[in-house]
Amino acid sequence: MKIKIITDSTSNLTAELVEQYDIDIIPAFAIIDEKEYIDDGSTPPATFYELIANSESAKTSMPSPQNVLNVLEDNLEYDYLLMIHVSALLSGTINVVQSVNKQFKKNNKNAPEITIFDSKGSSYFLGAIAIKASQLVRQGLSLEEIVKQLEDFRDNDVQVLLTVTDLSHIFQSGRIGRIQYLLADTLRAYPIFTLVDGALKPVSKDIGSERTCKKLLSLFKDFYEKDDEVTLWYAETVPSEANDKFRQMLNKVQEPKIKQIIPFKVGNAIVCHTGITVMGIISARNFDLD
Repeated sequence: MKIKIITDSTSNLTAELVEQYDIDIIPAFAIIDEKEYIDDGSTPPATFYELIANSESAKTSMPSPQNVLNVLEDNLEYDYLLMIHVSALLSGTINVVQSVNKQFKKNNKNAPEITIFDSKGSSYFLGAIAIKASQLVRQGLSLEEIVKQLEDFRDNDVQVLLTVTDLSHIFQSGRIGRIQYLLADTLRAYPIFTLVDGALKPVSKDIGSERTCKKLLSLFKDFYEKDDEVTLWYAETVPSEANDKFRQMLNKVQEPKIKQIIPFKVGNAIVCHTGITVMGIISARNFDLD
């Protein structure tokens, strides 16, 4: 039984990880001041961050049906396609994929069986799930068992915590209201967001970056048991003193045990909604990179 893992570019997976775990990527799009940029790595993060910083408007667009179809047609030799995508509450990507899949099956009588899995997340929350899926495929597990383990991993082992010091993009994307935006901007009360059932929700806020960093760490520790071993991805955009201090705090954490801290550049499609002042972590237990 041959199973192929497919995800989208909001997973933030690097070209090296995509090759290592044999994962296909469907690119999304970013739209900055009405100009469209495909999220396929062709625009380096530093260049994209500069575009965002100087933009009047930034938003994302779902993958094109043709790009979805191209990936499906490239994998006709597989028995099953497991398509793991950004949360349906954050993007319409799954709707596009479902629509294309229906037409694909009509036109290809011997098409692989396709299962669509809602990651209920994005960035390395999604990326970790896609990697986990690839590892389970290599273990020879059935599709049913893979999906079952992914659901457990998604719902119990992976966490996102982030804050931003410039809330204008999150406000423009509708993630927070005007009053919350104005209060936070005036008082420097930075909200901390996490994912709740696939939606980005504020769970706390503190005044100033240092107190916000301490609260981020407190929430991270509360999610796990003291003897857990955790892989952690550390979000980077533009350099800042607050980010440097937060990284130093992470290095001092004793419980849970952080096996590995992996810095990553926040993906182009994601910073359209968060802006470029992101500070945060994505963490996972019961997870190892090969």
